[in-house]
Amino acid sequence: MMTDAKCVGLFLVLPAPLNPIGAFDAEVFKEKFHSLVTERTYAKYIAVDLSGLDFVYSDAYNAFLQFHQELLKRNGTFAVLVNRESLAKSLRKVGLERFIRIFSNLTEILTYTPVDPPKSSANTPPKSIAEISAFHAAKPLSKKMVTPVTVARPQNTFALLSAEPKILDKNPLVDEESSSKGTFIVVLVLLLVVAVVVLLFVL
Repeated sequence: MMTDAKCVGLFLVLPAPLNPIGAFDAEVFKEKFHSLVTERTYAKYIAVDLSGLDFVYSDAYNAFLQFHQELLKRNGTFAVLVNRESLAKSLRKVGLERFIRIFSNLTEILTYTPVDPPKSSANTPPKSIAEISAFHAAKPLSKKMVTPVTVARPQNTFALLSAEPKILDKNPLVDEESSSKGTFIVVLVLLLVVAVVVLLFVL
């Protein structure tokens, strides 16, 4: 099957095949994609033109992830050209912007500069939309970089938690020496009072 892809910058852009009701036909597009990568073994950047479409079904989302995985083996990427905000929002809502490129016009495709992805298994895209939920749970979306804070933890946390609390048998805020001097003075004053009283009765 000969493909009708056009070259736009680094990308080979395929038109979106439509079914009789005017919706994106994912099965036909799969055939076109695989035909293209078979014909042009050098192709690393492939896109589909979804201009004019307001939505695509979930089978298309899964196909886009599959295509991106195949192009990753060539150090490439898969992209979509979307000019309707409703469809762009749907693609982002399911998290596809983490794995495929979403362009809003041809100029963005022309000016695209690839960046080498980090060599990390954490960046391997899921195989289906169903797996994206788990991906988001592990890596929530965030535009801000957060600096991790390392907190020193005791080596034996269980021992610390199970140890009985120590009960203070005296107030650490009271100076023991000052308390003894105060008691001595009080006793001395009482003795003087008693002596005066006794002298008054004797005299």
